[in-house]
Amino acid sequence: MKFIDIISERKRVLEIRKKYQPLADLKENIKRVKLRTDFRKALNKEDDVSIISEYKPASPTLGEISQLTVGDVVPLFEEGGASAVSVLTEESFFKSNIDNLKLACRITRLPLLRKDFILDPYQIYEARAYGASAVLLMADLYPDLREGIELCNYLDLGALVECKNHNEIDNAIKAGAEVIGINNRDFNDFKIDLARTEKLASLVPSNITLVSESGVQGPEDVNFLSEVGVDAILVGSSIMQTPDILEKVKELVSAGKNSKISR
Repeated sequence: MKFIDIISERKRVLEIRKKYQPLADLKENIKRVKLRTDFRKALNKEDDVSIISEYKPASPTLGEISQLTVGDVVPLFEEGGASAVSVLTEESFFKSNIDNLKLACRITRLPLLRKDFILDPYQIYEARAYGASAVLLMADLYPDLREGIELCNYLDLGALVECKNHNEIDNAIKAGAEVIGINNRDFNDFKIDLARTEKLASLVPSNITLVSESGVQGPEDVNFLSEVGVDAILVGSSIMQTPDILEKVKELVSAGKNSKISR
């Protein structure tokens, strides 16, 4: 399985979604969906590194991670002190869907990030219609990053712009990104290295919220990333794999308390 295979499948499913629920219907639904908590504001704490807990039932590298549902885990994320919730909505490789975002919207007041392979404005409208507070935009994947960010602003959505190198960070800044995520996973071989955040963090201006994504296993990783200046950390697999999700989230949140170091 290669990254290009995931994108090819995402495009196929996207065309089905457009036929199943036309854009005009999504725009009508948006009128009835109440705006949620500001995603960026929820992450920006003066002294703490925030934890974004992720609902991730499966992945291409790990296969099935957990059989727990959104309803099972999201209340535990909130009780454990997470600042926001990420919900994967990709069907084929991550075994989730957009309806899980709608369900999460009903059961938590925390801001919700739609995490997916966003390729088209349709998916941004869809995220807003299903209750998201923000969407993840990959700097090297979304066709026109500036237009994507502007559409998010128009819909009162946050945009977490995911980057993997110097050029992508530079492009994200020029496109107007207010939240930048550094993905520690290499999509060529899917290996993870937290040193990627360490290497790139200084390139992100202090007025932009910095999120480190992928690879965090425990408090020692939170401490390491705190020292390089991140504002928030997105954690999925290690939370979903643990037998005690509530304690795991509490452990990570505790590690992030009073640990924020300015870039």
